[in-house]
Amino acid sequence: MWLKYLHNFMRGLVFFCLSLVIVCLQPASVLAAASTSFSIQEDFIGGGGVIDSSSASYKSFDTIGDLGVGDSAGTSYKTQSGYTTTNDPSLSFIVNTSSVVLGALTNGSTATGTATFSVLNYTSYGYIVQVIGNTPSNGAHNLTALASPTASSTGTEQFGINLVANTSPTTFGAIPVQVPSSSFSYGIAQPGYDTTNLYKYVAGSTIASAPKTSGRTDYTVSYIANIATLTPGGSYSGNETYVVVGTY
Repeated sequence: MWLKYLHNFMRGLVFFCLSLVIVCLQPASVLAAASTSFSIQEDFIGGGGVIDSSSASYKSFDTIGDLGVGDSAGTSYKTQSGYTTTNDPSLSFIVNTSSVVLGALTNGSTATGTATFSVLNYTSYGYIVQVIGNTPSNGAHNLTALASPTASSTGTEQFGINLVANTSPTTFGAIPVQVPSSSFSYGIAQPGYDTTNLYKYVAGSTIASAPKTSGRTDYTVSYIANIATLTPGGSYSGNETYVVVGTY
């Protein structure tokens, strides 16, 4: 008798396990939910319903609300909607390019190069990015820094940068890229460094900023270097340091 009970018990276990496998393998939704008095053509799992439910005798629109994301602010408050976030402020700075090689310099052509960095800001306010350091040097001689936005000119000693897309002296560079979009990120190039085909380099100046808490902004720094006939020959090198500071 107990063998019969054990046999039936084992059959139940096998059936139960197989049922689990079958359930797990079923698609999330295959057939519309329906009865003799109603039909739901499509079910939706998410922020809210997007397709109405109806039959020959009724029609309804169901919703549990739509997702709310982004900033909301007034003169005395600021809030961010979306998934639960930490209370701790953070400011992240990522340098994606460790060195820039401009190659051989001649007085008949302009040397160009690019470097990229990213800033991710989760604070109550914004940030600024500053550039520090001298222009490339050879011994006691430094390439002439462009004190104001200036176009590239071959045969004239120049060193400058900007943070936009350029078409002269060649096509290179890029405008700041907002990640995931401009609805969440607000980083911009600063005046003096935000004009296509014009370059500047003033050590200690602010080259980029964001006015408020921001997502990630990817920046591209475009470099130009020109030499004159009387520029001392030799190997030029330099160190530019980029510093990001939160603003409060």
